[in-house]
Amino acid sequence: MISIYRRALLQAVDIFCLLPALFVTGLTTIEADLSIFHDYTGASLFTVFFYMLFFYILDAYSVGQEDFRDTAGRVLLACVLGIVSSSTASYAFEHWRFDRETLVALFACTFCFSLGWRYAYHRNADRLTHPSRVLLVGVDASGKVHGLLAEGLPKAEIIGYVGESGQDERAGLCLGAPFKVLDVAEKRGVTMIVLLPNAPIDDDIAHELLEAKLRGLMVVDIRTFYEQVVQRLPLSQINDEWLLQTEGFSLNTRGSLRRLKRALDVLISLALLVPAAPVMLLTAIIVRLESPGPVIYRQERVGLHEKEFTVYKFRSMCADAERNGAVWAGANDSRVTRFGRFIRKVRIDELPQIWNVLKGDMSFIGPRPERMAFVRTLKQNIPYYGLRHTVKPGLTGWAQVCYPYGASEEDARRKLEYDLYYIKNMSVLLDVHIIFKTVGVVLFPKGAR
Repeated sequence: MISIYRRALLQAVDIFCLLPALFVTGLTTIEADLSIFHDYTGASLFTVFFYMLFFYILDAYSVGQEDFRDTAGRVLLACVLGIVSSSTASYAFEHWRFDRETLVALFACTFCFSLGWRYAYHRNADRLTHPSRVLLVGVDASGKVHGLLAEGLPKAEIIGYVGESGQDERAGLCLGAPFKVLDVAEKRGVTMIVLLPNAPIDDDIAHELLEAKLRGLMVVDIRTFYEQVVQRLPLSQINDEWLLQTEGFSLNTRGSLRRLKRALDVLISLALLVPAAPVMLLTAIIVRLESPGPVIYRQERVGLHEKEFTVYKFRSMCADAERNGAVWAGANDSRVTRFGRFIRKVRIDELPQIWNVLKGDMSFIGPRPERMAFVRTLKQNIPYYGLRHTVKPGLTGWAQVCYPYGASEEDARRKLEYDLYYIKNMSVLLDVHIIFKTVGVVLFPKGAR
């Protein structure tokens, strides 16, 4: 919701930076009687398309949410890939292609303009955003809703709640009865009303909330809000009733979607085999030379409907890494070889799983397959963990591109929230989005162990 609007706005700013960059480049490097937009239409279109594509793939819109040096690195790489791709694509059009001087000037202008507005945004982010004033309907006895809102709206001010008073102090300040929600909101200058799962909604309260919404206040359910803004499902707030009534989870009820996903799995896997073959051959040679042991590592993992299957990976650890049993992989794991650490970072170790996708054990996109020893424990300790096995595991997935490698039960809980979001909202467009984000993660490795 809010994040989608923010991203769209920042993308529009980038487009408005590209157009002046083209204009300035045209004035300085193209003959006076020619127009960069009219006489070089194709090259200009290719430029805008590929720059915007790589800004998107490399997630260059986390400005204000990460270190500015990371943002600058993403912008620089996006500009490099953008100018290389656009010049390559326009090479077939003799009258549309830019000469080298124009390409260099366009790269410099685009980089300066795109990085310039990000620097200004980074320095003035606090003044550009107005904190929301939030009123809760229902009692946040455990204080977990406060934490959820802090993730989605880090600068929001929760002024209190309407509901039963005398609760734990973690619930916050009680401001009145639920049927007075509109009066409380107006007196306190509230901009958002958040409904908790235990909100006592009857006809009178529903009428008050509808009136508040019609007067311009945002009225949202905490689960739907968190799902749309943070893009994962909050395990602490969901229950069977909500999962049953909410929209989504359509893969298992729509055979056409399931068949389409399988067809795309086969097509993508076959398309990957050609460019991946020389990389896999070189990787196999280096793995063999670096340390004794098999090149391909075989391991039993849990797949669809909790059926085990053999997964294939390039060996990235020493041959006797699990002589004492299965353990979580940790940061700076001493069992990982030097080359193994590299192929994990860029996900090359996962390439043999293309065979798993072709066999039908895995999908190209889905939850990460885990080992049965971990699954048994996690199912006992984490609610709804079994739901991730209602779809095929994936070579990449929403949790893999949004969260670092999991090395604990708490990491598994957080990644499950992302997996449930994917299962609930599964679609071809979401799969395409994950593919682009996967490319960005490979180019900017993070979280792999």
